[in-house]
Amino acid sequence: MTDHVASGGIAATDSERAEAGRHRAAAERGDAPLLPSERLWGFWEFTYSNSALAIATWAFLIGGSVGLFVGPKEGIAAIVIGNIVGVVLTALATTCMSGRYGVEQFIALRSQFGYNGSRVVYLLAVVLLTMGWLAVLAMMFGRSIDGLMALSAGEAASPTGGKMIVAAVGAILLTWFIVAKGPTSIKFFNMVVSPALVVLMVVMLYLILSQRSFDELLALPALDPPFEDNTLNFIIAVEVNLAAGFSWWPYIGNLARLTKNERTAFWPNILGIFGAAALGEIVGLLAAVALGDSDPTIWMTRIAGPIIGVVALLFVAFANMTSMANILYTSIVGLRQVGTEPVRRIPWGMILFLFCLIPLGLVVFYPEMYDGFFIFLVWTSALNSALAGIGIVDYFFLRGQKLDMHSLHRPQENGPYRFWAGFNPVGLAALAVGFVVYVTIFNPQTLASLPAFKYLTASIPACLVAGAVHYVLTRLVARRRGWGLYP
Repeated sequence: MTDHVASGGIAATDSERAEAGRHRAAAERGDAPLLPSERLWGFWEFTYSNSALAIATWAFLIGGSVGLFVGPKEGIAAIVIGNIVGVVLTALATTCMSGRYGVEQFIALRSQFGYNGSRVVYLLAVVLLTMGWLAVLAMMFGRSIDGLMALSAGEAASPTGGKMIVAAVGAILLTWFIVAKGPTSIKFFNMVVSPALVVLMVVMLYLILSQRSFDELLALPALDPPFEDNTLNFIIAVEVNLAAGFSWWPYIGNLARLTKNERTAFWPNILGIFGAAALGEIVGLLAAVALGDSDPTIWMTRIAGPIIGVVALLFVAFANMTSMANILYTSIVGLRQVGTEPVRRIPWGMILFLFCLIPLGLVVFYPEMYDGFFIFLVWTSALNSALAGIGIVDYFFLRGQKLDMHSLHRPQENGPYRFWAGFNPVGLAALAVGFVVYVTIFNPQTLASLPAFKYLTASIPACLVAGAVHYVLTRLVARRRGWGLYP
């Protein structure tokens, strides 16, 4: 009798441990929410993680783009205003629910768009954004290598020439190879590159200030302002930085699910994402206007001289590889999560390669994208700003911060978040309206705008209108039809 009880007790313990192991595996994949005991990050851990993500070479590019429209005084203001507003709204829409429930971001989106609608949003907001960034970062890598070869040969660089294209194609293929091997090498690169990028920024800022005083820098004009109206140029610079802030929408929700609670999920974004990105942008802005070129692969060699310039270009090339590996890995993990069964059956290496085909095409056939990359960045805000407005309204105002975890993670075909055939017409309509409002007020391709743009920007109206449409139509349609567990 005693042996039987003891044996039963051991068996029960083993069963509980096995069940806990299965839950941890499911939670890591996003198939189940992370329990509080399984979450890793407190305030400072999440702040460091966010900083490591935000300190990337694209900050130099964004800052240099700001310098095309305004000088440093207005540019610093635009960087601060645009980034803080974009990051705060994005964090409210994504990190609070992930931090409270430990839920994977695109699983949570089933409550806003339905399980099929969340797949559509993923394809639009993550896949297209990541493909564009992969192409831009690969071209920056290619330009760094071309610049290094030109320095060593004493020749002029050819930013859109054959050497750049070959190096950029090689960067994408090498990224594919690294990510195909798994996340271990990516983690090692992050630990090395992020602190080193901080050092590079500080060194570049020191070199800039050693040549000109801060007051002299603030008095410098913009590189190539498109309009005579300085207010319009300034608002475009703000819009570029709003787009930079909103561009974190696809990523920070899933980072926040590893935090201890909602407060820890939200506030480190202000210190980490905003603070680190703004620092890099300001360095890029000051360098661009001081040296007359917005391309960091050009101004780094001009400001640092040939020896330090070679080191800087080598590091930028290396750092770009790390950024590319991070965003490619994150996107494919999410794609396998929201994809259909045939997508999940594609081998890991093959789906990575298929994903890289469009960036490869952009590098080979559209290298001019790099010089106008801010246009691509601002286009993404037409979508992300509307998504942020919908997310804030749905989670805080319509649901009162309550989500049903069981319903979100159970089979969706007949669940309460099914809406209509897996799509929430209300959420998708609100997203479409927000997008139309954005491009009506401001066209990123041509920079044409309505008079209201000078006072409202385009991202803020798109965010507000999308949220308002989602709120009204949910009360009029979704709640009356019993869709989506709205209280």
